[in-house]
Amino acid sequence: MTSRLGASVAFALGALGPRSATGSRTLGDVPATAALLVANLPVAACVARAHVTRNPWQAAWVGTRALPIGVRRALSARSRGPLAVVAAAAAGQGDLARRRLGDELRGAGPRRTQHLLAAAAATGQWTRLAASPSSPVPASVPVRGSAAAYLAHAAGDVGAAERALDGARSPVARAHRRWLAGEHAVLTGAALDVLRPDRPAPTPTSTTSGHTLAVVHVVTNALPEVQAGYTVRTQGIVAAQRAAGTNAHVCTPPGFPVAAGHLGATGFTSLAGVPYHRDLRRGRRLDRPDALLAAYADTVATLGRAVGADVVHAHSKHLNAQAALLAGSRLGVPVVYEARGFLEDTWRSRGGDPASDFYRWTRSTETRCLGLADAVVTLSQSMRGAIVDRGVSPAAVHVVGNAVPDAHLTDPTDRAGVRAALDVRPDDVVVGTVSTLNDYEGIDVLVEAGGLLDDPRLVVLVVGDGPARGRLARRATELRRSGNRTRFVLTGAVPHERSRDHHAAIDVFCVPRRRTAVTAVVPPLKPVEAMGLRRPVVVSDLPPLRELVTADRGLVVPCGDADALAEALRALAADPDRRARLGARGRDHVAQERTWSRAATAYGRIYEQVRTATT
Repeated sequence: MTSRLGASVAFALGALGPRSATGSRTLGDVPATAALLVANLPVAACVARAHVTRNPWQAAWVGTRALPIGVRRALSARSRGPLAVVAAAAAGQGDLARRRLGDELRGAGPRRTQHLLAAAAATGQWTRLAASPSSPVPASVPVRGSAAAYLAHAAGDVGAAERALDGARSPVARAHRRWLAGEHAVLTGAALDVLRPDRPAPTPTSTTSGHTLAVVHVVTNALPEVQAGYTVRTQGIVAAQRAAGTNAHVCTPPGFPVAAGHLGATGFTSLAGVPYHRDLRRGRRLDRPDALLAAYADTVATLGRAVGADVVHAHSKHLNAQAALLAGSRLGVPVVYEARGFLEDTWRSRGGDPASDFYRWTRSTETRCLGLADAVVTLSQSMRGAIVDRGVSPAAVHVVGNAVPDAHLTDPTDRAGVRAALDVRPDDVVVGTVSTLNDYEGIDVLVEAGGLLDDPRLVVLVVGDGPARGRLARRATELRRSGNRTRFVLTGAVPHERSRDHHAAIDVFCVPRRRTAVTAVVPPLKPVEAMGLRRPVVVSDLPPLRELVTADRGLVVPCGDADALAEALRALAADPDRRARLGARGRDHVAQERTWSRAATAYGRIYEQVRTATT
């Protein structure tokens, strides 16, 4: 089948392509040995098979996204058919991807239509295109079989996807049907049925001073391969715990990071003293979601036995919690579940239907995991309230907010070097952010505010990459061409080790988040990092940001209001003394309450509580 072959080739090319400069071992930056490549091929083949089984164009999408941005754009310009849709979407050209999809669908025959719809489902373009007043799908071509299943699954209707393949005879469709059954089982938490909600508490263990506490952290992904607030938090927690004497380890899902395209990865790595364990053993069944979960639970239990774990500490999402709960039951140790976000609300904020199977099943399973855990940790009081509202005992829910390493407060930064490299003059005022450029971050509001100020001394600095970057760059160019005197600098992604220097280069840090189901409860890490560097912050009026930014630490403005943001920035740009006062108060707050060493102490109390609990 041509689409299956093309998708597999694209996945392979992406897996072998260059990666980001984060210190990871890949063919693109640090040459991996032939032995590692050969050893990881079975895992890579299994992951590729999983993507192809789920949707052949899913494999093409994953592989293409792993290619350098220049290659993605060149592929987008030269491709036709489904690959043109995939390549445009992978290059961050969503509008172009949807135009090409609509153009290709007009006049397409039945077979080509099915492949185009599969590509649309894989890249997430179908939902937006289908919402347009006139559907581009030819009325004479029925959407059926695998194409119907792909589109239903992309819309979160897993049950409808399964039904679309009922009675399927082709090996491809039958394999897809089995994959969907596995997805159904994981989303509904079927593996947790062996655990009783009223199960006895774990056997109390010794808490004498001579005992070194051992903890296994169970996470979705990790540094150095994945750089995000999620992975930075993991590094900060575990580094601080180990510095405090806890024998803490990090466990990632079977197949990671090879599954993310890092074909030359090793089975173990250590970053600044934090041990990361990866299960890259041959023969693990990773091509079905339920099989992956079973392997994941085995991986966590095996590591737990090896290090003598006293606690298993899972972090969002529910797949990690399910694996941890199953492993904790086998090991006879308590499980802490840290809810860093709400997966179903993140999906909803990107256009997902709250009536869909995905939303309902994910919310139910997340809630079930929260209830089964011996203790729950979350990031803000607003998140705690949302968890308690689900029926979880308030006594079991603890808040350990975002924090920074102690050294973050004192180590020097290369502020001057970054500003010089960006051609920022000494008397310029830099307002900006360091963020993943998703739509809900509201960086477009910051760009518009900078345009409203029209100030030759003002530099709007946006550090990071993401889906919204192309639109932001185009708008900044439009403002400059219109004669606007504000400067706009979009750096793209920077290495993790340079992120702090870019924070320091900013005079006023902005968090202009839009109000969504996610942003209304989940706090970001970046403003804490900025406050730790004595930077005043201007944030949107959202509950988790109001918890952090009081009147003596920064300013709060209405969500999505470019005029209000511009006024706040104008006031701070004109008053360096006020900027200094706000920055100093923010730094004091972080030093007193928001360091990872203080967080490690809080975790220690939580672990002690669950270890000494009795029925």
